[in-house]
Amino acid sequence: MREPFKKAFMENRKRGQAEIFGLIIIVIMLIFALLFFIKTRQEDTSTISMRSSFRANNLLNAIINVDIPNDGNMKDLLKVCLDTDKCEDANGNLTEIFEKTLMPNEKYSFKGSKGSVEKISLPETNNCVEGIAASPFRLRGDYIFELKLCYS
Repeated sequence: MREPFKKAFMENRKRGQAEIFGLIIIVIMLIFALLFFIKTRQEDTSTISMRSSFRANNLLNAIINVDIPNDGNMKDLLKVCLDTDKCEDANGNLTEIFEKTLMPNEKYSFKGSKGSVEKISLPETNNCVEGIAASPFRLRGDYIFELKLCYS
């Protein structure tokens, strides 16, 4: 009589072990799901900064390639400014572009240099410490233009 009880006990024990093993797998899957959720939630801020970086790069490319009525294109105006120090047209057009493109409370920093000599710096009172910088735009002849959208 002892033998049937022992056999039933062993079968129940194996079934219990399988159920516990299944519960452990479910708990592990829930932990992975939670970690995945936390990871995807954290990436929201990086998406915002990536969008801002794209925006800064697109704005710089658009500024450099814009055609200005009666003045030619911005690329040539900026080159003339860096070569001859005649920057009134370039600075005026840049300021107008930034006023029309950026939000009223948004600050920026635009710099232009030839070689190591920086000749364009807008706005003149530049207190842009932190922000999203566009990749420097380089032209043949060692011209470099940089744009940074500042955090307020």
